[in-house]
Amino acid sequence: MFTVPDTEKKIRAKISNYKSGLNRELREYGAISDGYGKRYLIFPLLLVLDDLKKAKEYMEWYDAQFPDDIGEPIQMLCRSILSHRLGNTEKATYELAATMLSNVYLLPWLFGNNIGPFGIEQTSDFANPDHCDYMPLEVFHSISGEELYWIESCFESEIFREAHTRFIEISLILNLVSNEERVALLNERNGLLMPFEKFS
Repeated sequence: MFTVPDTEKKIRAKISNYKSGLNRELREYGAISDGYGKRYLIFPLLLVLDDLKKAKEYMEWYDAQFPDDIGEPIQMLCRSILSHRLGNTEKATYELAATMLSNVYLLPWLFGNNIGPFGIEQTSDFANPDHCDYMPLEVFHSISGEELYWIESCFESEIFREAHTRFIEISLILNLVSNEERVALLNERNGLLMPFEKFS
């Protein structure tokens, strides 16, 4: 499991080390493959560090280097909270919705709620319920009460609840329908983030 260093100095050193590794790949190969996932691990470190200037710079660099990256749920959650801290509330809301749809268990898990149903067809290993347990305790503790309230308010809103419920409904029946129906349902599931684009 990913661990967060225990001092600010060590966190900054870890971020610098990861970023240097990514830039080294870019220099040597002209692209970044990042099989280790360093690009994702920097986000929780930045959240714990709470250096908003560095967070803004990294998000801009990340978007330039990985414009089509699907992301990783914990990284996406950290990014949405950082955007919220930066005052970009609408962007943060869109990012939170993307987080929710990347792992439908993660937001309920934050509040200690029932995170079922289990056994639904997932989009990736990142979408499994046990992926929530990869969130370092330091990251959870760095989320303020106000930020948890914002996340819960979003999650309980009609637009979030409808998308969350429909994602689960579709995922539960994908293996029970014809191929033609399956394609239509997958297209619908893949489009569930579209109503949130007004926030982006």
